Amino acid sequence: MTHILRVQDASFVRGGRRILDSISWQVSKGQHWCVLGPNGCGKTSLINLITGYEPATEGAVQIGEETFGNSDWREVRKCVGLVTNTLTTYMESSEPVVHVIASGRDAKLNLWQPPSAKLKKQALGLLEAAGCLYLKKSLWGVLSQGEKQKVLICRALMASFDVLILDEPCAGLDPVAREQFLSWMSEISTWPESPSLVMVTHHVEEILPCISHVFLLRDGRVLLQGEKKDVLTSGALSTVYGAPVKLSQKAGRYSLQVMP
Repeated sequence: MTHILRVQDASFVRGGRRILDSISWQVSKGQHWCVLGPNGCGKTSLINLITGYEPATEGAVQIGEETFGNSDWREVRKCVGLVTNTLTTYMESSEPVVHVIASGRDAKLNLWQPPSAKLKKQALGLLEAAGCLYLKKSLWGVLSQGEKQKVLICRALMASFDVLILDEPCAGLDPVAREQFLSWMSEISTWPESPSLVMVTHHVEEILPCISHVFLLRDGRVLLQGEKKDVLTSGALSTVYGAPVKLSQKAGRYSLQVMP
């Protein structure tokens, strides 16, 4: 099986604090992962290492055949799609939605000149697939949170990524918007050329049936990782969250109850 992402014995230390400790993990083509853990466990730091925004203090991070430190990571980063709310802080309110999406082709923000007709056509096609073609003449600043998330997904899909990382993509969404967003994620997973999805969250309710593998992170260390059926248990989640919890499943979706 082809590995498209590999982290080997990676640690990350900042200000004398070891935020990540000897992380090893690999994502293979065709797999869809959920990275799950409580607030402060190191999820965002792990994503920053993978996308090259932070260098690993120890160990190695590899995307395809390229290893961080031995390659131009600005180019390697184009192989990994990232959808995160932090991107929204860099978007100009006056930027047209179609331009926001088109800018994903070269991993740029706030285009200096209008995109080509070819890029516009591709951007409009993705908007239509997202059920958001009505936004084709809108500006970024007037979008709702749910609309922004869908536009950011469209932006990420402008490039042919092998892996698409969704960093807490449902944060700030109301229940209806969340379900609509997750439904679209399920649809994307069925596309013939779908990238491997990596969803980062601390809510089991957001783990979709298409997710095949789960990575549990606690206090900067790997607690457990592997196929969803083996990893996602009440016992494992009680350990990762540091409290007794009961995991329930219905129609392929999960819920969690904190036990007294």
